[in-house]
Amino acid sequence: MERLLPSDPSLIGGHRLAGRLGAGGMGVVYLARSPLGAWCALKVIRAEYADDQDFRARFRREADLASRLTGRWTVPVVAADAEARSPWLATAYVPGPSLAETVALHGPWPEAQLRGLGTALAEALEGVHTAGLVHRDVKPANVLLAADGPRLIDFGIARAVGATALTADGSVVGSPGYLSPEQARGHTVGPPSDVFSLGCVLAHTATGRPPFGTGGAAAVLYRTVHQEPDLDGVPENLDRTIRRCLAKEPERRPGTRELRDIFGEFASEGWLPEGLPALVATRAARVLDLPTPEPTAVTGPPAALSPVAPPSPTRRRLLVAGAALGVTAAAGAGAWWEWGRADASANTGSVRRSRHVVTLLGSPDDPFFTDHRRGALLAVEQHNKDARRTLDLVLRTADDRGTATGSAAAAARLAADPDVSVVIATGPNATVLAALTPCTKARLTLLVTRADAETFNNVNTTTALVLRPTLLLGPTAVLRYLNRVVKPARTVIVHDLATEAESLATVRVTTVHGKLDGETVVEEVAADEGFTGAARRIAARPRDAVLFGGVSPERAAACARALRNAGHQGARGATEHVLSAPFRAAGEDWWISTGYTDANADPRTKAFAAAFRARHGHPPGPWAAEAYDAVRFAAHGLAAVGDDGRSALRSELLRSPWQGITRRVSFDADSQFFLTGDGSGQFLFRVTGGAARFVARSDDIGKKT
Repeated sequence: MERLLPSDPSLIGGHRLAGRLGAGGMGVVYLARSPLGAWCALKVIRAEYADDQDFRARFRREADLASRLTGRWTVPVVAADAEARSPWLATAYVPGPSLAETVALHGPWPEAQLRGLGTALAEALEGVHTAGLVHRDVKPANVLLAADGPRLIDFGIARAVGATALTADGSVVGSPGYLSPEQARGHTVGPPSDVFSLGCVLAHTATGRPPFGTGGAAAVLYRTVHQEPDLDGVPENLDRTIRRCLAKEPERRPGTRELRDIFGEFASEGWLPEGLPALVATRAARVLDLPTPEPTAVTGPPAALSPVAPPSPTRRRLLVAGAALGVTAAAGAGAWWEWGRADASANTGSVRRSRHVVTLLGSPDDPFFTDHRRGALLAVEQHNKDARRTLDLVLRTADDRGTATGSAAAAARLAADPDVSVVIATGPNATVLAALTPCTKARLTLLVTRADAETFNNVNTTTALVLRPTLLLGPTAVLRYLNRVVKPARTVIVHDLATEAESLATVRVTTVHGKLDGETVVEEVAADEGFTGAARRIAARPRDAVLFGGVSPERAAACARALRNAGHQGARGATEHVLSAPFRAAGEDWWISTGYTDANADPRTKAFAAAFRARHGHPPGPWAAEAYDAVRFAAHGLAAVGDDGRSALRSELLRSPWQGITRRVSFDADSQFFLTGDGSGQFLFRVTGGAARFVARSDDIGKKT
């Protein structure tokens, strides 16, 4: 538990707050004492998110679902107010550790205690299913251990029986490693899905490791759907039962009532393994020893009028920036240069405009940075010349030195500068990922233009918004080209283990999620192996299509040469990551899916290309138009939130779709995942004559090509 911040309220709905149990992008969970003196966990949605009716509806649904549960192994709701300015939900507090923590600290559980755990959790799920719900996130972290038995918690993503697991094209709700095959595929889920998750939890508890291994989400999901679980170490008498729980077909899994009969009656005495009762008791004693909560100092109206009143807008921005790093940096820290100041300071006449700093985070040595900067500068200059504008923009750049360490340091400086309203991350995955933590701590919105790591799909735990499809969705433009134009009978997915995590994303999209219409087969190539053997096997059916799943330009070039030498004649595709000079020389007639357009050839960006040439004296390169859109998207949000730009911007940008010159920007209300709608957001290029040439937008493929 952490101390309350000075900006935290003292009282919410009559509950006196004592400390913070956790915080995320959406809200905070407090330890609180109820009006009757009982300890409870009180979950509060941040005020700026609560202003969004979609988020409020989601919270209302969670409170309603949780209030239906009355079983002894679930945590009861003791109070809630979904209509408060900052909606909140209070449940009975379980002071014990999580199952995940105890297994990590103390190792696997013996058979007798496993049976007791299985009985209690099966009974908890029986109550969930009787209430017409599916939990959808049964995992060790959501099982808390109390002296008298376990408690199943967190119904934040529970849904009525029959709801699907998918939230957006290929995005899966739940925790990889514990969700069922049907949930991983995005199919409709029912009670058997929770039984599969229970089997995963019991296997993990019995062996000390997840049954489908660790690693990236793509790899774990692939194993869940296609491979058998690793149950080495599960007690012999429980092996068959857990294997049945982990059956790929839902109809082959046992029901919760049958599981209770198999595991036997729950005995509260001795249900915890040796050493854990003392740990549970110690955790419980810490709460009993807590003093009466003291009031915190919060600016704003008195508690009686607004018990969850946040600090004033200006004060909130300073609190967030200062609390994150303990300092308030001088304006411009970490900047190389600044554009727009002369125009932005010219607030003449009766119009008073606020001033917002937009900062590009990247390296001047990055070959794509100059076009990012020039596209962004054009957007800033055009914005500041508009007489109808309500705010002025200033453009800065911050050098991340092209390294993760440099990116983290630069992001920390920007986070400490209260003048910075938004950061646009221009670099690749390795550097941009390092900027997430500093920006999230300061609640500074980070717009991602180029990076496409799957990690960015967990945006509801950060302040990042990715403005493009990520690797999770695969090479959408190439997939569309194969489905709509080539229509091959079979496509071979080259799974390059040299970049296994990234390659698995393409494998999963094409096999688990079935994004290719024809038959698919996977050809694995080891990291220390060449492509000659694989190319010969593929060329035995020379008209088969090939999709290279890796991201290494050198490996892709080697694959292209091997296929050409073997006589392969079918369509071949890959992602933008492979577009180096060696690949362009070797990959003649390859089809490439990118996250950027060619503004000179794309018919929808002609006006931008002309303005760019007029301003900078040369045509726009890759990512110039996307940077232009990122600045305009940020300005659109800043105009709506006014002076409180930093803390409220991200919530505002999530509210409604926005159309740029490169793509439509829209996010799913629940997952906050970037939506591609009808496939827009990627672009198709073809390698000809040693260059990658624009062919079409993804949503136009099949219409013109």
